[in-house]
Amino acid sequence: MKFKNPFTKAGALILTSILFINCSDDTETLNESDDTVVAAYTVADFKASLSNAEEEQDEACFSRNLIAGQNEVVGQVTIDVNQDGSWTLTYHTLEGWSLQETHLSLSPDCENPTFPVTKTGNPKVGKFEYAASHENGIDTVEYTIYQDSFSWEFCFAAHAVVEGPKGEETAWAEGESFDGKNWAMYVHAFLLGCLQQT
Repeated sequence: MKFKNPFTKAGALILTSILFINCSDDTETLNESDDTVVAAYTVADFKASLSNAEEEQDEACFSRNLIAGQNEVVGQVTIDVNQDGSWTLTYHTLEGWSLQETHLSLSPDCENPTFPVTKTGNPKVGKFEYAASHENGIDTVEYTIYQDSFSWEFCFAAHAVVEGPKGEETAWAEGESFDGKNWAMYVHAFLLGCLQQT
């Protein structure tokens, strides 16, 4: 394109420069906002002595058995409410068992749970909102959940891959069955008992 008027050519160059700068600024702003996203949870895993784990289980305001292979109790899943309004769900395994993977999903509605499931009602563990892999020998994993408004009643599905005397097993916190054909379970958590401890 040829410009007969030198002022028209200068104006076009200035306009192009302004548009380029504005586009660059928008991109940088978008990138900055992505970097400042704060996680809604934290995960910690560690090796705990059996005596310490038993003491923590006794003090927890909510507790369910962790079941492996459909019928063997291999630990506990407990919940405690923290002073800052967050709450911590902890997997503990008994001696001889360790946690290889943990997966956790939450549903505010227990009558119509919102867990990720297949068309046949089996849970999609790989789609659970919270998940972590763990090193060999880990027997305690904590998920601390931060939320704007805490509900004392909700449902959760706590799944784990555990290592025991006979190798790896699938484990679930003991509760109600999913609609699918496997033995997966979810738990109705009612935490008003935690009020006495906060």
